[in-house]
Amino acid sequence: MNRDTSQPHVLFICRGNLCRSPMAMALLRHRVGRATDGLSVTTSSAGYYEWEPFAREAHPYARRAVVELCGSDLLADHIARSWNSRIVAEADLVVVAEGWMSSDFPRDRVVTMRELAGEHGDVEDPYGGDYDMYIACAREIDRLIAAGAAWLREL
Repeated sequence: MNRDTSQPHVLFICRGNLCRSPMAMALLRHRVGRATDGLSVTTSSAGYYEWEPFAREAHPYARRAVVELCGSDLLADHIARSWNSRIVAEADLVVVAEGWMSSDFPRDRVVTMRELAGEHGDVEDPYGGDYDMYIACAREIDRLIAAGAAWLREL
């Protein structure tokens, strides 16, 4: 991955890299793109499950939710991937959707999506639900990222 090393890198992780982590990645990119308050990070996403040999795009409802919140399809080119030690090593912060995932990552560089906002618990997986579940999840993730923006600036 070629990235600007002068900016901190945030890696979002969920189960399949189809819903929550790609939405979080896109929402943070959108927020950084319109930031006037000094928020400057790069971001990527990954999941626990392998989709090989078949490429998997972001869930259509996840894409639609991002369009609704950001005004464009920031996930049009997204292909799900699973995490590995290389992409974790490139991240300054690993943000997981569910607390049980934290144990697989360096303690000093992992938080849950809710911990970004000073909260506890998991962000519910909308996979298998209707569009209303996806847009609610995307709004929740966006709220958590907004609440954690000051914390993200400290990276």
